Amino acid sequence: MIKLKEINFIGYGDIATHNIFSAVKQNQNERSQNELAELDKSIDSLTNTSIKVNFNESTFKNQVYFKDKTSGEFIKIGLSDENLEKLQRVFGKQDFFTKSDGSQILSGKAESFVAGWFGDIAYKRGYASSDANGDGYLSQDELANTNSGFTAHGMYYIGLKVAALDSTETYIKYSSDFQAKHKTMSSAGKYASDSIEKELNKTIQNDKNSDGKIAYGEIMDKNEHEQDVTDIITAMIGDKIEQINVGEDLLAKALLQQFMGGVSSLNAEQKAVLAKAGLLMDENTLKEDLSSIIKNIEANIENSKIDFKV
Repeated sequence: MIKLKEINFIGYGDIATHNIFSAVKQNQNERSQNELAELDKSIDSLTNTSIKVNFNESTFKNQVYFKDKTSGEFIKIGLSDENLEKLQRVFGKQDFFTKSDGSQILSGKAESFVAGWFGDIAYKRGYASSDANGDGYLSQDELANTNSGFTAHGMYYIGLKVAALDSTETYIKYSSDFQAKHKTMSSAGKYASDSIEKELNKTIQNDKNSDGKIAYGEIMDKNEHEQDVTDIITAMIGDKIEQINVGEDLLAKALLQQFMGGVSSLNAEQKAVLAKAGLLMDENTLKEDLSSIIKNIEANIENSKIDFKV
């Protein structure tokens, strides 16, 4: 079993800015207070009943209404105290009309923002179609049909125990295979929630700057990312790591020794083979830029790497 401390990670800073999910673009409905007061009289009859957004009773007490662009109807859904306060702080209280029962009708930028993220979850990630029995709760089997997975792509260099990240992929089917490869973060709820309502609240919270986009780093911090990559690599090669014959390759051994012990730890034979391959480093370069060690590895050690794309 591969341990987290055995892997050296490169590239988180680059992929942390990659967008993972994005809100569906919405029309902005700027309603006057008179229009909102008139809408208040009929909004319940306009509320979408074909999409159940929560299971039994809502776990969030602040009920809000917004218009869903896809269905053309209004959705009523619960928000946490923190998310309601965040929306009012970011977009202004003028975008909230309070009904007599304390629920809120959203308008303007606040409505566009919430409706956009609802559209992403319900339609792009497929929560609405995956709720097969329409009870508002997504079982594990139903969640497996959503496109709520995302992942880091890169190369794991076995001899050096280096994971180099270069890209991300998103809207991946949240299948049992995906969950097995991402077991720790799946268990932590990083990828999916069991209702649209819970996922909407998590998404609004994750969108730290409320720009309608969620970057990889807004969901996964560096430690979580490294655990996730370790899980992927472990799932792909597991106990087979000892069976891979890279350790018998003189160049691989020399590279690993150079990385672990520095140039001064190399013997004459190791220095010669590294110099011939163009991989012999000076101590300063070795300390400053680990990625420079990796640049020519693929050309020199063909069987020492695995591509850990899902």
